[in-house]
Amino acid sequence: MWFDFKRRKLEGYIKAKERGEVDEDIIPLLDLINSFECYVTLSSCSGRIAVMDMPEFGDKVESVFLGKWHRCVSFEEVFEAVKLGKQTTWLIMFPPIIHVACRDLESAERLMKVANNSGLRRSGLISLRHNVVEINALERLEAPVAVKGRLVVGIEGLRVMVDFANKKLERSKDKLRRFYDSLRELR
Repeated sequence: MWFDFKRRKLEGYIKAKERGEVDEDIIPLLDLINSFECYVTLSSCSGRIAVMDMPEFGDKVESVFLGKWHRCVSFEEVFEAVKLGKQTTWLIMFPPIIHVACRDLESAERLMKVANNSGLRRSGLISLRHNVVEINALERLEAPVAVKGRLVVGIEGLRVMVDFANKKLERSKDKLRRFYDSLRELR
């Protein structure tokens, strides 16, 4: 059963890569995880900075991305995106997140230990159905920056937030690199 499940998930992953739906900078890590007989990746994001327009706090279903980047961004990029806002506009730095199905609980435990030791401290088992481990970092930034097109923070405040978002994104991507190195040592 495990090998059929893994094969189906790998086929989906390969198709997603071919369509350009997988963050380029996380592909080597996902390929490494998938090279282990006991793991298969389900979904992932290498971390990103986004500007989102939300009708109401927390209503991500009706939200609109005004800008999103899986890399560090310039103040100008963020400011141009913020100017497009019509509702409550948020600057958000999302940490990396990877979901991995594991063949058994022992494999899941081993993966969680490697992730935690690499600094990815928000990692744990989220489903027993396929022993799914969620690998996540603590770094995050989420703040409203404009309401109905008007800044609620000063320009300098927005610059500081963009700088912090970039630093948090880099720190979390460094943890992904450490995780990659630790997994490679297990090979």
